[in-house]
Amino acid sequence: MTPLTAPADQLQALRTAVGVVEPSRGFVLVEGADAEKFLQNLLSQELRGMVVGEGRQALFLTPKARVIADPRVTLLDEGRFLLDLDPVGVDALVRGLTRYRMGAKVAIDATTDWSLISLIGPAAEAITTDGVRIISLLGELPRVDVLVATDQREVTVAATIAAGATPVEPAAIEALRIAAGAVRLGHDVDERWMPAEVGLVEETVSFEKGCFIGQEPVTRLHRRGHANRGPRRLSLDAIVELGTTLELDGKDVGVITSVAAAPWFTEPRAIGIVRVDVPDGSVLTAGPIAATVLA
Repeated sequence: MTPLTAPADQLQALRTAVGVVEPSRGFVLVEGADAEKFLQNLLSQELRGMVVGEGRQALFLTPKARVIADPRVTLLDEGRFLLDLDPVGVDALVRGLTRYRMGAKVAIDATTDWSLISLIGPAAEAITTDGVRIISLLGELPRVDVLVATDQREVTVAATIAAGATPVEPAAIEALRIAAGAVRLGHDVDERWMPAEVGLVEETVSFEKGCFIGQEPVTRLHRRGHANRGPRRLSLDAIVELGTTLELDGKDVGVITSVAAAPWFTEPRAIGIVRVDVPDGSVLTAGPIAATVLA
């Protein structure tokens, strides 16, 4: 799929109508008689009671509650779950799940048989498609993710364009993600952080489900009230390297984890994992560059 419009026009379509994009995603199929119980015992989300076609965001954590992967778990059929996530997390997820399989009647396989197509914008839900449709938000923009068999990907994309969707680049979605402060695995989310430190608890963790890997540290921090750090949206005076330390009055208060700039924005935007006691509007330093904390 080749975008037909300039970056500014792509952003306009996403903000006022609907764009279609093929984001880079990896897929892991978990199936078998014990699949639900197996995933329920390992992942942070409540997976019992799902209906076919429903997707729930979850986390796979270390015992110390550091984030290994953040798969969305979709029930395809009884005993058959498709986990989709950023490709950077697929190998670690497969290795981790396999380590805990033991005698469970379950198969765990990375697969290329599935693809993801995303419709984003105010008119996203009006575009009809075949496939499994999962509705969410990208910042404040409606988003419909469509899971389709890979051999149906091209025809599905073509149908959305014929219905009025504008083809957009994955980089356009990445820019909007960063502007919205939405964290991403392998960028803002990795094994440095606990879920609360990257703002993932509310969407991905069930405190009613019982045990899962990393439950005790997650629950302990939750009961304490809040993490000391969290994702913050930043406006930059110029582009900085990922991993640049953020300082306030000479003290380390965070780190830059994602950056978006031209041709998507005239003023670079970023996400930083920053101490929660840093007020909105504070002007931090990222090396020689000023970074303003946005509300």
